[in-house]
Amino acid sequence: MDDRRAELTPTSVAEVREGGPRRGASLPISIAALLLATAALGGCARQGDAARAELRTTFRSPEATAEAFLEALAVEDRLRIETLALDEDEFRDVVWPELPSSRPERNVPFEYGWGDLHKKSRNALSFTLARYGGQSFDLEEVLFKGETTDYETFRVHREAWLVVRNVEGRRGRVQLFGSMIERDGRYKLFSFVTD
Repeated sequence: MDDRRAELTPTSVAEVREGGPRRGASLPISIAALLLATAALGGCARQGDAARAELRTTFRSPEATAEAFLEALAVEDRLRIETLALDEDEFRDVVWPELPSSRPERNVPFEYGWGDLHKKSRNALSFTLARYGGQSFDLEEVLFKGETTDYETFRVHREAWLVVRNVEGRRGRVQLFGSMIERDGRYKLFSFVTD
């Protein structure tokens, strides 16, 4: 296989963390214990909710997922492409409860986690559409060059590379989106961020 990458290699974007615990007020021990118990029960409920929540617009394989992306890319259908990646509800209900950053001791609000991912994903998609929108590719293979991480109800396959042929028949590898999420044997794009 030709090991040369396609022309597009998006740049990394540094992550920024914010927030921190509020200090100053003290609570009586019984109220503090009640708050801790409520938070623990809330965490259990969130895990249960994640197990019942569904992902929409999923596909039977990584290849079917990539094919849907390439079809929408060829006609520059941004709205269709955006439905192929996690939306805010899917991220909140399925993904966020199982991520380490959602743990209370991390003090990362959901709004920050989603906002950061969504902004980076939209920017990466804009870059990909500007570079490859309107071009047709025939998919030969989907490769995952990064690690696969197992969570309780899903797994994430990182660094998706597509082996494609362009209309002139030239074969190459291109990274047009980042990771894929797999849940119950179905696949969806995690985001368009490629780093």
